[in-house]
Amino acid sequence: MKISALFVLASVAVSSQAQQEDTADKLCHSPQLYEDHPVLCHMLDRLYEDGDALAEEIHQWAAEQRLLVGHDWDVESLRESSVSSKLPIVLAHGMGDSCFNSGFQKLVKYTSKTLGNVYSVCIPTGKDRKEDTANGYFLNMDASVDIFAKTIQADPQLKNGFHAIGLSQGNNIIRGYIARYNEPAVDTFISVNGVNGGTGALPNCFPTTTTSSRGSAEDASTSLGGICSLLMEQASRRAYTEFAQEHSFQANYWRDPRQAQREAYQKFSQLARWNNEGEPFNQTLKDNFAKTNKFVWVMATKDEMVWPKEGEQWGAADPDAPLHRILPRKETEWYKKDSFGLKTAEEAGKNHYASFDGDHLQFTMDDWTDWITTYFGEESETPMEAVQ
Repeated sequence: MKISALFVLASVAVSSQAQQEDTADKLCHSPQLYEDHPVLCHMLDRLYEDGDALAEEIHQWAAEQRLLVGHDWDVESLRESSVSSKLPIVLAHGMGDSCFNSGFQKLVKYTSKTLGNVYSVCIPTGKDRKEDTANGYFLNMDASVDIFAKTIQADPQLKNGFHAIGLSQGNNIIRGYIARYNEPAVDTFISVNGVNGGTGALPNCFPTTTTSSRGSAEDASTSLGGICSLLMEQASRRAYTEFAQEHSFQANYWRDPRQAQREAYQKFSQLARWNNEGEPFNQTLKDNFAKTNKFVWVMATKDEMVWPKEGEQWGAADPDAPLHRILPRKETEWYKKDSFGLKTAEEAGKNHYASFDGDHLQFTMDDWTDWITTYFGEESETPMEAVQ
């Protein structure tokens, strides 16, 4: 059974009695916080009391959900490639993974070796495996981007720009860097199953949707089911608060598509700010997006972790029937308004699209090789899929 880290936001099973007397140094320092965020506070207490054990539990959960990559890759037998990259490569890992995990280190080594031993590095948001893993849950997106940017700007190998490739929510960090910094600039960004358009439903509670016909909001609500509707309501109630946005990475990209939650999403969500979906409009985000020369948006056709999966390529739930129909990206508000530069990039031929037949992050070595050699390599061929 697939379970998202959004259980931290959605579950109502943990009592507020989890609060302890010695709260002075804890992030949950009041009875009200325990009442409003019982599970998140419980997890933050565990992080405070025994972060090593919690990080290991997260690692094991991620392994069970097949979110860890590279562990079974044979790097040593890889022969040198005739394709090379002029620019270094930066990688960012997904939820539950870490730059310090052996599997992800294999991925970095494989990338370097495939592209002529180019300088390749995974940028962590923590000083070790424990902190890097935990920060993927309990450090917000903006704070993660700040750490990422500081490391980038301190690395002399990256001072003249670089290519970047992210996995799952690691793409939020790269995309956030592009939006808020992009100096030195990302030349080409490959987003593999990125939560670019947010996620608006819990695994095992995905609505039945279509991209070709419209239906009423009433139809959508009944098709979602009572328990799933309850969980979505709880997720949004807990995600759209200052506390959750400060202490939960996943809360930052929770994008409830229902009209009733639109105001709260625009008010609290870090993703909404990056997308210029609310006020005030930030022109810098759009200007920085334009500094990158190429974007490659990779979707898993059977993704059961991110809803809607089309959000990996900037599709979105239809505001008029949010749990019934998915809008193609060119029909979305952020595209039509060009709120952060997606339409400008499309019209300039910067956007490219690829997909693989499988679930979240279940790509093959051949898939990875094709992406990095095609889009990072000097001898790049015609893209696998034409710009749409």
